[in-house]
Formats: sequence, C-alpha cells, structure tokens
Amino acid sequence: MFDRIVKGAALLAACVAVPGSAQFMEPHREGSWEFSLAGGAVFIDPALRDFLVSGSPENRFTHDTGASRAMPTAVARIGYNFTRNLGVSISGGGAIKDGVTYLNPGGAVTYTANLNARTSPFLLVGTELTRISGDNGRITHSTWGAHAGAGVRQMVSQNLALRLEGRVAIAGYNEVPMRRNTTYAPMGTVGVSYFVGGRQPRVAAALPAPPARVETVYATRVDTVRIVRTDTVFRDRSMMGDQVVLRVQFRTNRAELLPQSRMVLDSVAMAIRNTPGSSWQVEGHTDNVGADAANLSLSRARAESVVAYLVSRGIPAGMLTAEGFGETRPVTTNGTVDGRAQNRRVQMRRIPAPPSQPAP
Repeated sequence: MFDRIVKGAALLAACVAVPGSAQFMEPHREGSWEFSLAGGAVFIDPALRDFLVSGSPENRFTHDTGASRAMPTAVARIGYNFTRNLGVSISGGGAIKDGVTYLNPGGAVTYTANLNARTSPFLLVGTELTRISGDNGRITHSTWGAHAGAGVRQMVSQNLALRLEGRVAIAGYNEVPMRRNTTYAPMGTVGVSYFVGGRQPRVAAALPAPPARVETVYATRVDTVRIVRTDTVFRDRSMMGDQVVLRVQFRTNRAELLPQSRMVLDSVAMAIRNTPGSSWQVEGHTDNVGADAANLSLSRARAESVVAYLVSRGIPAGMLTAEGFGETRPVTTNGTVDGRAQNRRVQMRRIPAPPSQPAP
C-alpha cells in the first residue's frame, strides 16, 4: 500500500504546475536590479554653511544668516548586483532648506555580506558631485567628491527590503575658504529596496541516489520547480525504511503551508486512509543556513503542519507523529544552492509494526 501513497502523490505532483517553492527555493539575487528610495538627514560642513550664509542679503545663498547645518534629504538609487557580494549603483539625492537647493548625483561600488540572506549588511564607496543653488540664482558646485558608508538590508518579502544606510561624503570647493579646501557631510537615510530579475541556479547534472528503495518526488530545476518522478530500486532495504520526500511548500522561514501543497497532501491522505492500522512519521529537515536551534524548531514546526493538515483530511492522529531534525541529516552537500534546496525537505517514513508477541 506504500506504493499507492507514493504513486498517488507523484502522479498528482507531475500533473500540477507548481509556480514556486518558498521552502525549497533560496532567493537568487545575483544578476538582479535593485531600485531604492530613501529619506533622511544630511549635515553640511560648518565651513560650507558659513560660506552660504555670508555676504549681503541679495548675494548670499540662504534667506538669513541663521541657517541650520541639518536638512532633510531624499535619495533615489538604481543598482545592479553582479554576484551576491558585489554590485554597483548610480544615485541622485537632493535637499531644499533655507532657500538653498542641493543636488548630489553619484555612483558607488557595494560589497554585501550575502545578498541572498534575509539580513544583509553592506559597505559602499563611491564618488559624487554637489550642486548648490540659491533663490537669487547664485550657484556653486564641488570640484571633486567621494563618499563611503555602511548599511543593512532587511528582507520583508521575496523582493522587497527595508534599507538603512549611513555615510560620510568629502568634497572640495574652489570658492569656499576652508582648511585644506575640503568639506565633510555625514548623512543617514532609511528607505526601501525592490529587486527585479536575478539569475536562476543551474540544473543539477544528476541527483544522488539514496542507499535504499525510494520512490520520491524531486524538483530537477529549482528555478521553475518542474516536478518529475524518480524511482530507484535496490535489493537491500535494511538501510532505510519505506519513505517518500514530499514536495510540500511553506512560506520563507515559516511553517505555513502554501496552497499548492494541499493537493499533494490530499492524495497522500487518500492513500493512507486505504492502509488502516499503519503508522507514519513525518520528518522535517533544513539546510545549514541560520542558527542550529532555529533550524531545529522550524523543521519540527513544518512537520507538525503537515501532520495537522493530514488530520484535517480525516487521518486519525494516532497514525501520525511529527519530528524535526533541523540540519543534522543532510542528503547532500550544503555548499551549493542545489544542495541546500535538496536538504530543505519534509519526508514521510512508514513505521514498521512491532513484532507480534508469542502466545503465552
């Protein structure tokens, strides 16, 4: 009857187009475009502020001599990420205060710890120019400029991230009398980034064969999640009991089943109902990304979600148990994207019936 369970699940999965897997798919932002909008505050150098407030009312840049060094600013940025670590961007920033308009076009190179992670700190260094104009038509601009900074992105969905950034700009002005002819302008911003595109992982050349008879459902392409059935039969069944790897899907870092998983589990429930008296263990597994304790908790929660759904479809709770193993039982390497996708899995194992006791 185990064969009926596997064949029913595999047949249904093969006939249904699965649009994506939040459990098994890792984001692939290599080759992606990043569009950012942010707002914050910038503090101009005291020497530059003194220059802008100096002169007669008709000649100075500001409306009055009490202009503040701090001003609100807005920044728009377009970037391209070559890898999960390296990217480039061009940006345009601006601020208006006390009758003065500041424009800051620039470009930067960004190094990110891991762009595919949920939280991704980054460093940036680049160049920029500053154009300053007053209401009276007076204009000045920097002759050179550079900036460096650091920040962090926090993903809130597959493509959308919150972005916090701080940086310091250094620039030179021929018209501004100051020590060494340079000014410093620290700036802090908070905003959002949206990712578009991204390269998909290469198709694995071959899937590793398990050491026992396994009928399993694998995604041969983790980008399109095209489902096929793979049957590998071995003479020796002692190393691994009857089991099936379920192509169920969850929201990222959560135990919530996605709707497309229900049809696969419905076919599994129908087959289990035809095997009265059997017992099954649902096992959750993760890759090695993240803390050990968090992975262990997540794997168990996902196994419990599968059990809860099967119970809701009429399977007696006594036939099912849930167990989480976290990252402790990988089926292949965690050193590649494809390997981690295979290690993130939920599988069912039939529990053999205890040996019958001899009659007294």
